[in-house]
Amino acid sequence: MLFPATRAEAAGDTDYPGARWVAASPSNYTASGRPGTYPIEYVIIHVTQESFATTLGIFQNPAKKVSAHYVVRSADGYVAQMVREQNIAWHAGNWDYNTRSVGIEHEGWVDQPAYFTDALYEQSARLTASVCDRYGIPKDREHIIGHYQVPGTDHTDPGPNWDWVRYIRLVNFA
Repeated sequence: MLFPATRAEAAGDTDYPGARWVAASPSNYTASGRPGTYPIEYVIIHVTQESFATTLGIFQNPAKKVSAHYVVRSADGYVAQMVREQNIAWHAGNWDYNTRSVGIEHEGWVDQPAYFTDALYEQSARLTASVCDRYGIPKDREHIIGHYQVPGTDHTDPGPNWDWVRYIRLVNFA
């Protein structure tokens, strides 16, 4: 079933008020009617392994066949929404998890913890808390997971330098 662009997408509105709309290529996600078509049960945390600008370009390139719902910039916590939450972003490397999650990419590299700034953690935590509140997702490590926890993936992000204790605390107090 094909779902046309909503008025909100056409107007550039976002699901999260703190985000700015930067559309991914429609070739890089599946149009859907979530949560009606699939329940949203997880938030998956990623690290880009690229710069913020390069990541936006990758998600806008129809040949790449990859996207995430959001990208958070390291320096200031700026949040770009690239795929509406009702649609299925191709971020997890596992179709089942893609259908049931919202994917958040974070600018940086898993082996360079300096990219995990206070602004990045704080803005991402607000975003994750909002997603959890809107879909009734528990704010815990069973439902807010790293890409490395997705079955069948070979990714390591967000990596050993991601401070999960701090992040979950921030999500719960956002």
